[in-house]
Amino acid sequence: MPLVKINLRKGREAEVKVAIADAVQAALVNVLGIPDADRYAVINELDGEHFIHTPAYLDLKYSEDLLMIEITFIEGRPDETKKELLKDLNRRLTATGHVREDDVFVMIYEVGKANVSFGKGLAQRAL
Repeated sequence: MPLVKINLRKGREAEVKVAIADAVQAALVNVLGIPDADRYAVINELDGEHFIHTPAYLDLKYSEDLLMIEITFIEGRPDETKKELLKDLNRRLTATGHVREDDVFVMIYEVGKANVSFGKGLAQRAL
């Protein structure tokens, strides 16, 4: 059920955006063990004036190609799994050849089972 939001600056080619989304999905499948058909993603392209970030932080140097990725999934996974997901995400995104290692900022949100509906007004995971 992960919901992925990929926030990036406008200007990337369609195939680059697809490669980024595919890399994120592959990491979710690999680390979280979700089915590949469990795919929900939104790519938000923003003008520079709406995509604001520091140029450097915690010994990282960000470029104009920084990705701000938000992943929401049902609570309950151990911290080690989430750390492995962060590593795998970074590895797969940089392997696309379109993303620098420093340019992957990720925020993970966890929600309760009753907070998710796949449709029909039901909380399918809380039944």
